[in-house]
Amino acid sequence: MSVLVAWWWCGIASAASPHGASPPAGTQAKAPRDAGDLDALREEVRQLRAALDELRAEVAALRSTTPSEVPGEAQPAVPDLAVVDLVREQVAELAQVKVESRSRQPVRLFGTILSNTVVNSDEANWLENPNIVAAPPASVADPASFSSTLRQSRIGLNVGSFDVGGWQASGTVIFDFFGGAPAFQTGQAMGLPRLIYAFARLERGPTAIQVGQDQTILAPRDPTSLAALSFPLLFRSGNLYLRAPQARVEHTVGRLTAIGGIVAPIAGDNDGTFYRFAPTPGAGERSARPALQSSLAYRAGEEGRRVEVGASGHYAWERAGAALDRSWAGALDFNIERDWFGAAGELFTGENLAGYGGALGQRARSAGGFLEARLRVHPRWTATGGGGLDRVAAGDRAFVLRRENRSLFANAIVTLTPELKASLEYRWLESLLVNGAARTNHHLNWVLAYEF
Repeated sequence: MSVLVAWWWCGIASAASPHGASPPAGTQAKAPRDAGDLDALREEVRQLRAALDELRAEVAALRSTTPSEVPGEAQPAVPDLAVVDLVREQVAELAQVKVESRSRQPVRLFGTILSNTVVNSDEANWLENPNIVAAPPASVADPASFSSTLRQSRIGLNVGSFDVGGWQASGTVIFDFFGGAPAFQTGQAMGLPRLIYAFARLERGPTAIQVGQDQTILAPRDPTSLAALSFPLLFRSGNLYLRAPQARVEHTVGRLTAIGGIVAPIAGDNDGTFYRFAPTPGAGERSARPALQSSLAYRAGEEGRRVEVGASGHYAWERAGAALDRSWAGALDFNIERDWFGAAGELFTGENLAGYGGALGQRARSAGGFLEARLRVHPRWTATGGGGLDRVAAGDRAFVLRRENRSLFANAIVTLTPELKASLEYRWLESLLVNGAARTNHHLNWVLAYEF
């Protein structure tokens, strides 16, 4: 090949000058060649083209030659055909599942297909995720129940992140199918969509601004459970919880994170006995004031060896009649992880926290909390157990129906694959009335969850 290259170079030189040399410096180019010179030049061009074709053939042969075919010479690594095929399949798969938006911003689709198969020994207000034990209808002789449902399945979209004036912007929206059942003969298998989360977020360094619907700032910790997605485990049994529209600012300094914001004033006074297309203002909205919330959290360590401690507060107003009542709460929460062991919990006290599950969903003063312990029995298997309590203050029991909720739970969560999990959960729930009566429900829940 080197001989061909040298011959090709000489051909170019001879083409530049009919005598094989460049003209002397400062001289003008010669007059156009005669017909004989043109014929000779054409022949040289033809030979050059032939040589170039031969050179291309040699290069193609070298590219297809494996290292074993050229002994003694270092050859470039040839890609494994299996790897090439795998890359092609992955590219085709990504092209197939790509989600596009009109704004051309990156969009990610995600969700969980959650199957609950449940057994209840007594009257459960929500079959797959009960939190109150109520008296059964007079026409029911046996309050036990069995069912299977996928109403807690979720689907969501995440947009971003992208740059907006030096801030990283993103957005999230998530729905489930726990919004009720249509008035149809088989309506229990037709769960209605329900908005859970929908917010936009801006982040720059240690500061974040978020506007939209999310879990409120008050009492952010929940017990460990795969069976309770619609509402967290121990809701109305010591675990304050609410998703609501809000605007908040977060700032982190070292291991401390402070959050403050305003929250939609949801008092939880809707009786829920019928569907409302246009919700009317409740006691919270009638106050004409937003709720105020803040929290301060300390975090140290990393996953597997972590310590988290937080304090949060809530203050709002409610106008049920002419008077303007207050709604307030204070909560402490913690989480500890140490290799195979973990523990978490929450304590709270407050007044008029029906929207957050406080006082068993009633307007009254109450106090309670929950505690759990976790054991990592195997890298893919975690066992958790704990309990919660919510108790109405003695001075307010004359104005409510239920005075106390107690709950114990135990579950095992097994990770079968990174996408597929299974769990078996048992709950004991007891609701005590102010007249001394008590009702108990034994709840068993088998769960299969596929995350995508």
